[in-house]
Amino acid sequence: MKLGVLGSGQLGQMMCLEAIPLGHEFYCYSPDQNSPSQKVGAKETVASYESTADLKKFLRNIDVLSFEFENIPKPTLEFLKQQTDTPVYPQAQALIIAQDRFLEKSHFRKLGFRTAEFFHLTKETSKFEVSIPFPWIIKTLRFGYDGKGQVKIQNLTDYKVFLEKAFQNECSEYLIEEVIPFQKEISIILTRFQNGDIVCYGAVENEHKHHILDLSIFPARIPIGLNLESIELASKLALSLQYVGTMGVEFFVKDNLLYLNEFAPRPHNTGHYTQDCQSFSQFYLHVQAISGNVPPTDVRPKPTLMKNILGNQYHESLKITEELLKDDRYRLHLYGKEEAKPGRKMGHMNFKGTLEEVNPLFHEL
Repeated sequence: MKLGVLGSGQLGQMMCLEAIPLGHEFYCYSPDQNSPSQKVGAKETVASYESTADLKKFLRNIDVLSFEFENIPKPTLEFLKQQTDTPVYPQAQALIIAQDRFLEKSHFRKLGFRTAEFFHLTKETSKFEVSIPFPWIIKTLRFGYDGKGQVKIQNLTDYKVFLEKAFQNECSEYLIEEVIPFQKEISIILTRFQNGDIVCYGAVENEHKHHILDLSIFPARIPIGLNLESIELASKLALSLQYVGTMGVEFFVKDNLLYLNEFAPRPHNTGHYTQDCQSFSQFYLHVQAISGNVPPTDVRPKPTLMKNILGNQYHESLKITEELLKDDRYRLHLYGKEEAKPGRKMGHMNFKGTLEEVNPLFHEL
């Protein structure tokens, strides 16, 4: 089968590494040359996401389309909704919801999920009083990630300063969110198959530095009741979207309650531990789901840690990995990116074991 994805970064790379051994051909489409996906065997189309002609040509050459990157321009997603010749998994509507923070939070509320309080801020609604108590996080409505496109507002003075520059572009939109003083952040990595079956690993616990994921701990250190509830909520979300493929769903845990934060309509950074959890990886399950296969019968992941490796002090991090790799419980996954930049995800390292067993050097990556 010919599998195609929009995007060509490290998630596409890891999908490709699962797809080719299964006998699939793998194609990627993005504006980027010499991409991480291309470097492991993906057949690369370099073109604009907005180019309908190039997209049509790409679609004619594949059997199914998926995504490794959700920030696809909305007109492109609307085009994909209209075309009927090539199956698209997940459906483009899932990306339209995920990339618009107001649509996303509104969808959660319609399903009865608990979320932070929120307010849709536009030039017009900026004239209204916001009833959410301070502090707030104000986020751009679209295309923010890893802490980009957001600012913390402590009081009314901060808000007035923000408004002075907020609408220099007439089309600017934001979401004001209540700050949840959570005790933990967890996520669910879930794969829904075309027959409706769902495979879920259980909750993973996540720690961040400077708004970027630093460490994932599986299984999450939470009560079993919360674990089961998070699986139930994520499954309900997937069903509401008629989702096919792997998705990541993030929750805040506060006072033993779950607040749904956001979802990613693709394999997720917090699921990278699954590559070495001594079961099936999230990428394998995604490939199996979009290609029409049924789920495996025995999915029992073992305790695993994942540490992101950023462009900050990258060469020093690589020296640490050399030491850690002397122990075969560690696995290194580098993405082959051309340039190391501060905050840029260059790779990750997994440890097959628990937090208590890990070498302290792991935390220095």
